[in-house]
Amino acid sequence: MSNIYPSSGQTAEVTARSCYFVFPGDLNTPTGGYRYDREIIRGLQQHDWNVSLISLEGAYPLPSDTDKKLALETIEEIEPSTLIIVDGLALGASSDLAQNIAERSSLIALVHHPLFLESGIEPELAKSLRAAETEALTFAKHVIVTSPSTQKTLVSQMNVPAGKISIVLPGIDRPPVSETAPASGEAPAVLKLLCVGSVVPRKGQLHLVEALRQLKHLDWHLDIIGETRFHPDYASQVRSQIKRHNLSDRIRVHGGISKAELTGFYQSADIFVLPTYYEGYGMAFAEAMSFGLPIIASGEGAVASTVPRTSGFQVCVGDPPALSKAIETLLQNKDLRSQLSTGALAAARMLPDWSESARAFACLLEAHR
Repeated sequence: MSNIYPSSGQTAEVTARSCYFVFPGDLNTPTGGYRYDREIIRGLQQHDWNVSLISLEGAYPLPSDTDKKLALETIEEIEPSTLIIVDGLALGASSDLAQNIAERSSLIALVHHPLFLESGIEPELAKSLRAAETEALTFAKHVIVTSPSTQKTLVSQMNVPAGKISIVLPGIDRPPVSETAPASGEAPAVLKLLCVGSVVPRKGQLHLVEALRQLKHLDWHLDIIGETRFHPDYASQVRSQIKRHNLSDRIRVHGGISKAELTGFYQSADIFVLPTYYEGYGMAFAEAMSFGLPIIASGEGAVASTVPRTSGFQVCVGDPPALSKAIETLLQNKDLRSQLSTGALAAARMLPDWSESARAFACLLEAHR
């Protein structure tokens, strides 16, 4: 069933600064999208917003008819004329849910990236998701996206009026200066590569394994960190490929880990690499830059705008040889790593922190409630 969790201190009377935040499943799921939701919710509460959470149970973004019925029943329990924010992972799959909310309340849609742009799905499913999300967004009073790239996609491919969309970039946690300064002294014998992202086709970990297969003559170790349960078949393929190429002692798949553990990996890494196909923003890239890591990236969407050329390399999507060459170049060139590290830190300083992102989100809610 779906669950409603009132904000601490919530009263029966709806306050002037109250809202509901709707999302599918577990808010603590270790992905960039859920991280964004958690940080914004926390920030809204710090800005004196009374936020009640609604968790929708079901197989989102492909809910069953039963899942959709339960979602509608849950929404109908909310008092009318309320501000309701719905994560796109839930909203995009059900125009009926969007219409139901819009008829009773003010609907704010939060779109991390359009569902139909997920890699590895069948063309017919992509077409269906695009139609469903396009219709759902027509019922939103306002749409919040996490990058200019996603705004452009909604306007050009989903017919959402540009004036109906606002951008609130994800924030970063700014590490202490001592943890972000470019490395000095002798390079370590084994350079540490880090890849952060759910282990799903869109993130391209298979291409990374293929690229590193060509670099066995160099000293490196790769940590792949990301939830493996979203696409277990793909995660199994990644592990099998690692074993097939005799890289089990050099590549480790960790699965989803805590924020504190992840911070430790960022601190100890030398190079960040993520050969993704598409990103609505690319929070892992921003986090890696905040730790001064030189970046190797690929992908469409917001990748190019998130990772400037002063911070790293960008290679073509799905091109293991090009990826291998970029990794080899950085592994063998300490001065270039240092230069890109400095560029990464400079780029990260231009990004908002989570407090600034939450403040911008709160201002938009004030304007559209």
